[in-house]
Amino acid sequence: MRNKQPVNPKLLPRVLWGIAAVVLMLSFGFRIFAPESPQLLTSEEAKQHVLDEYAGNIVSLSLHSGKYVAELETAQGRYELKLDGATGEVTSIVQLEAAATPPVPPTPQPSSVPPTAAAESEPPSAAPQRVVSEKEAVELALLEVPGELDDVDTGINESGAFYLVEINTSDKREAVVQVDAISGSIMSVTWENQDEDNS
Repeated sequence: MRNKQPVNPKLLPRVLWGIAAVVLMLSFGFRIFAPESPQLLTSEEAKQHVLDEYAGNIVSLSLHSGKYVAELETAQGRYELKLDGATGEVTSIVQLEAAATPPVPPTPQPSSVPPTAAAESEPPSAAPQRVVSEKEAVELALLEVPGELDDVDTGINESGAFYLVEINTSDKREAVVQVDAISGSIMSVTWENQDEDNS
């Protein structure tokens, strides 16, 4: 049978103070070396970031893994935008659905005017094509390359009419976005070389 050593009552407070000191150092160390998570934007702030950059209505907004996912309805269609949850910067834009084409105007009812007289009074014409306005072309270009509008020019080639929209980006680069004047599709994006600007 072993003899139990009596616990020294003077030693017990020292042991407890030592344990408390180790716990305090560990918790202090975790606070210093643990990565600080950035403060996330509220959903209202995230919505405002989207509406500051793009004209339209936000259909839905949700937060997933520190990123906001917004569904935006514009004149050009419906888009899904992904935003950095802390800064509100748009990191991705995907078109979900193109805008519906305008309805075909109804065919007029036959009139009492004889067919030959009607044919003489109305000149034959092809069905009118809708043309993308300069404002719409700028909006489409800014959806493709976010930034600030610098200039808009028009042009025409064998493919048809187009807009050249010059955009200055936040990282001091300049992009020229070519937008088809009929379909509104992005034909090309050309990045201006900074060396050319400085020469």
